[in-house]
Amino acid sequence: MVRAPGRSDGAVAQTGLLAAGWGVAVLLPLLSGLLLAIMQHRGLHLRWGFSLAAYRDLVATGRIGVVLDTAWMAALVSVLCLVFGFPLALWLARDARSGFAMQLVWLCLTVPFFLDPSARGLALRLMLSAGGPVNSVLLHLHLVHQPVRWLLFSDFAVMIGLLGPNFPNMIWPIYLSLTLIDPALFDASRDLGASPSQTLRLMILPLALPGILAGVIMTFIPALGDNVVPDLLGGGRTEYIADSVMALSTSMNYAGASALATVVFALLGLLLLPFFTLRRMLARPATA
Repeated sequence: MVRAPGRSDGAVAQTGLLAAGWGVAVLLPLLSGLLLAIMQHRGLHLRWGFSLAAYRDLVATGRIGVVLDTAWMAALVSVLCLVFGFPLALWLARDARSGFAMQLVWLCLTVPFFLDPSARGLALRLMLSAGGPVNSVLLHLHLVHQPVRWLLFSDFAVMIGLLGPNFPNMIWPIYLSLTLIDPALFDASRDLGASPSQTLRLMILPLALPGILAGVIMTFIPALGDNVVPDLLGGGRTEYIADSVMALSTSMNYAGASALATVVFALLGLLLLPFFTLRRMLARPATA
């Protein structure tokens, strides 16, 4: 007797179709870029053959330094988002009592997703300029005697521009991980005499670690590849990865652009490694 296809067969087929689509859309371009980076090239002509010339050119032209500078900026933004975002997420998950206050916070965290990046960058550019409101307030309070020039067209301005749109990316996963903690654990910690700092260090942080790692990844990756904020607020004084890839592509140095992209993917792979390691450890059954 032939068994009619059931729902499980349909689910497997849908999963396979989605996996195939993901492979075509994500893995195929990645593998193509890796292949392009190691092919031999003479001018605009590519030919089959193994070559590391594109990677040697990245070192010789100093573009590896661009990767490190961009990674440092993305890491700094991620750390600042974590330092300010974790207490806010903890307050939203545990201590917030006013429905209006929570709705207001969620509204403020949602608004950045609906703002055009260019419009947001131009608004910050106006605020941080020599004649903008920030310098006006500093002058009015006599904190400075002349406009602060490094507020705009500097790494500081790029950092400020990256904090706003990436801050919600840190809040959401941490908040979700904190809401999954059983409230009875807080009562047990208090009954056992643990101080708030001990509860935070020994219970909350370990249980919220998956959300923290997810928040770091969701913050670091967009900050690493952002090209709007550095262009509008950096003033071209510091080159970032997106600018380097665009410059290499515009000059038709596709092997160099692919090599730089594979370096970035390798960096992201190193960032994802702790996340998957922790996930495997949590999924491992406990032994007696």
